[in-house]
Amino acid sequence: MPQIEIRTANYEKLGAVIDTASDNGAGVGIGSEGCPYKLPDANLVAGTLEKTDALTVITPITPQKHYESVMQYIRDISAFGNRINLVVNDVGILYGMHKKELTGLFGAITAGRGIVHTSEGCPWVDHLLRDETENIKQAYLQTNLNYHRTFGFFSKLGMTGVETDLLPRTVKAAAALDCPVGVHAEYVLVAYARSCHTARFYRETPPACKQRCNSRIDIELRDMFDLAGTPPGFAEPGDDLKAIYPKLQLLGNSIYMESDFTLTGGIDRVIINSDMYEIESLGDIIQKWNAI
Repeated sequence: MPQIEIRTANYEKLGAVIDTASDNGAGVGIGSEGCPYKLPDANLVAGTLEKTDALTVITPITPQKHYESVMQYIRDISAFGNRINLVVNDVGILYGMHKKELTGLFGAITAGRGIVHTSEGCPWVDHLLRDETENIKQAYLQTNLNYHRTFGFFSKLGMTGVETDLLPRTVKAAAALDCPVGVHAEYVLVAYARSCHTARFYRETPPACKQRCNSRIDIELRDMFDLAGTPPGFAEPGDDLKAIYPKLQLLGNSIYMESDFTLTGGIDRVIINSDMYEIESLGDIIQKWNAI
């Protein structure tokens, strides 16, 4: 049975996440895949480690201007490194850690979804592939690390595991990799944005907006059309378009879609992003996944 891990980048509810995880035999992860301003500070990491046997710390996709501060952050928390699974979502950060000989200081180095890409995360992937041969579909629906030279390259940089989305063809491809695999359940990453959607929505400049992405925003296709303009920017989307366009969720600078896929054969860890849920429902969600 895969280990369940509960993650959050909302540190106001970290205590409740730790307690719920402990009561239900789950692990804990802190940090954001997409925002440098949501890194948990070193004191918070130390305090969390006092309450848990082990901890996952997530570092984000990192713009150049944040490179040095994220690298310094990694040096700071390396003092606790043997109890930390460090998730790295940026190739430049992973390469920098390798050059500075930091990767060996952590219990594990996991390549996150910022590095491990899957085309199955596109909401209309089956429409893109509908006229392709089975061989083309198979090649397209691998992760980008299923090529042995790419996998070897990242392994030489210190990668010891990977994370991806819990989708049927992605899981099959990831399970074939020669390393531990974690999967993100129920919410599939569709896209990151260079310019944060949440900050733009609230018209705030980072980091003033970082509390805005403590919970998700639900969006539908019609929300992306300027229907209130004079004249309207676009016509109302038709039923055919709505049928292939799922409801989406916005959290920070990342867009997600829901998935009900639950088969976890060959997978070592199932990851639940608690920021997508009400905290009161977290225990039931862990129990559901423990029962699968």
